[in-house]
Amino acid sequence: MEKAKSSGKKKKKLSSVELSLLCHQMALVFQSGANPVEGLPLLAEDISHPELKAALKSISESIIDGMTMYQAFSLDGSFPDYMLQMIKIGEATGTLDTVMENLSEYYETEAELNKRVRNAVTYPAVLAVLMIGVICLMVLKVIPMFGEIVAGLGGQVPKEAAYLFQFTANLQKVLLIIAAIAVPVILLLSIFFKTPSGSRIFDRIKVHNPISGSLYKKIIASRLGLGLSLTTRSGMHLVDGFNIVKGLMRNRYVSAKLDEASRKISEGESLSDAIRNTGIFPAMFVKMLRTGERSGNIEGMIGKISRVYGKEAETSLQRFSRLIEPALVSVLSVVLAALILSVLLPLISMMSSIG
Repeated sequence: MEKAKSSGKKKKKLSSVELSLLCHQMALVFQSGANPVEGLPLLAEDISHPELKAALKSISESIIDGMTMYQAFSLDGSFPDYMLQMIKIGEATGTLDTVMENLSEYYETEAELNKRVRNAVTYPAVLAVLMIGVICLMVLKVIPMFGEIVAGLGGQVPKEAAYLFQFTANLQKVLLIIAAIAVPVILLLSIFFKTPSGSRIFDRIKVHNPISGSLYKKIIASRLGLGLSLTTRSGMHLVDGFNIVKGLMRNRYVSAKLDEASRKISEGESLSDAIRNTGIFPAMFVKMLRTGERSGNIEGMIGKISRVYGKEAETSLQRFSRLIEPALVSVLSVVLAALILSVLLPLISMMSSIG
């Protein structure tokens, strides 16, 4: 009763790094010749992560009670469905050691990809926030201060400077009105995007947008290729592997498109045509799949796709990061230069006329 109660409790999902390390340790245990009944209790003793340690002890008890490894891991609720399906395959084929090592490589690659995505997005986002902050500081504080200095010096204020000072004086009121409108709109959008329909719309925007859409498609291709490579290496049929891997995308719009592709494949359409008709994968990805189908070496081509698009996603992320940083810096520099010159030139002109 106690075990059933604990299994019903929602548990925190493990990160890709934690999953990679766990799968590697399990691979070493199974490669030593130990079976799950013998190996998992020993592994649980060496784990320092408290939640994972408790999960492995519970899983070990379930296996000792007669459950399969797949059933015990499924009951725990801490592990992703992809890992569970691969454990099921490993048990059925007697290749748990190979499956665990492949899973370790998969989650290590996934962790690296997630890290690169975060790094590519975080710095430009921080830079953009700083840029907006500096511009607001200039417009709302610095320019009005110069306006007071110019007014205190006397003399005739040039038209351009007068317009600028008047604009900044009115801008504070305008920003308050914009904030009063923007805050509830942003709150409503954030609530809407958390709903199933709103989440799908937001996920569609991620795929189809002129700025980062191409990069996002390469990341999707990399994840699909990596997952298919693992399933085919583990002995799973390509179509069955595709049906499991399609749940790894973490994007409702993409998942819906892959569900549609899965239905067409089950109706007899080729994998490459079904993938092409989704409209969310690069053309080269589809061509490589079609080449593998025609040559009869689809498993080998899937492995090549995994390597190619893993590297392509990494290169594109680096290129995106290199392009966005100087672009933001250039915009900031131009805006600040325009603001500073619009104030300093009139001020210098007035001081020279007073002198």
